[in-house]
Order: sequence, then C-alpha cells, then structure tokens
Amino acid sequence: MRALALLLLLLMGAPALAGDASGFDPAAIDRCLDAAQTQGARADCAGAGMPPCLDYARQKYTGGDPDFPMANCLDASHQAWEAKLTAVYAAALAGAAQQEPLRRMERAWIGFRQALCDQAGPAGDDLTRARCLRDETARQAALLLSLAEPK
Repeated sequence: MRALALLLLLLMGAPALAGDASGFDPAAIDRCLDAAQTQGARADCAGAGMPPCLDYARQKYTGGDPDFPMANCLDASHQAWEAKLTAVYAAALAGAAQQEPLRRMERAWIGFRQALCDQAGPAGDDLTRARCLRDETARQAALLLSLAEPK
C-alpha cells in the first residue's frame, strides 16, 4: 500500500517537486565516468549526483514521508542511468560486428536485474528495490562502456 502511495506521488508530482525539481543533475554521472576513465580506474558511479539531489529534495519537500526525498532522488538517478545505458547500448550495438549476441545478452541482463531487484530486500522495501535497480543499471552501463574501450 505504501508503495502504491509513493508511486502515485511520484507520478502525480508533489507540489514541492513539480516539473524536474528532483535536484538530480545527470551530468554528475558523466563527470564520474569521465574521472574514472581519466584515472584508468573502474569507479562505482551509481551514487553520483545523489548528495546534492538529497539536499535539494529535503529542502523542497514539505510532506510527512521521510523516505520521499530518497525515493525521489533514487528515481531520478535511475532514470538518468537508464538514459545513459540506452545511449551506451545503442552505440555498442552500432559498433558490434555481430549484433544478435549483444541483443541476447542485454535481454538476459534485463531479466536478471528484475529478478535480483525483486529479491533485493524485504517485501515492501521500495527504497532497497529502487537502489538495486539504479545500481544494477549503473553497473551495466559501466560494463558496456568498458567493453567499448580500446584494448
């Protein structure tokens, strides 16, 4: 029931979070990934951009649900990672000598992510599931990026 209420708030947009007022900056993802590549390291960028988003959401949200700022930022972060993954996947697909194995891999990964995140936390723990979806999407984007890097 709490999940449904949270989903409705996210879909309808609470007045304090109307429009794209999540406070999440998708460019934080690119900055983190660029810094990791510059350093020749593989960084965990899944949480990139979250602290400023949380600060912003906590200041703007005036409702009574203490989890709403985190849920809002996790959703915004996950959406940004989905967009990043879509772009990276399209580029990988365009550059692949054989596209079908990449398509099969991505479809299998989507099923894996769903199953993993469905089991990520206790029933009804929407924040744990949202964090899982965001983190796994970020890992997949980073993996596809690393596969595209020159050897």
